[in-house]
Amino acid sequence: MYYTNKKDFFWGAVVGGTVATLVSLLFTTKKGKQILHHVGEFYDDVENSVKETFADTKEKVEDAAEHVGKKIASKTKHEEHHK
Repeated sequence: MYYTNKKDFFWGAVVGGTVATLVSLLFTTKKGKQILHHVGEFYDDVENSVKETFADTKEKVEDAAEHVGKKIASKTKHEEHHK
């Protein structure tokens, strides 16, 4: 089929995609719902893993920054003492 207007093609794709999505949701079998449940669990696991990794990394960066700050303060104090 040849489309003379890009808007016609776009709206046809949108309507066709919407209809296909609705039909697949209406006729999803129990097995399909189980797959969606497993995908949701996987997403939750990944989300929790990312949050834990972020929290661990944040803590390590804060500890390193505190350590560097103490070294700089110590060095500055040492340099001031020897002036």
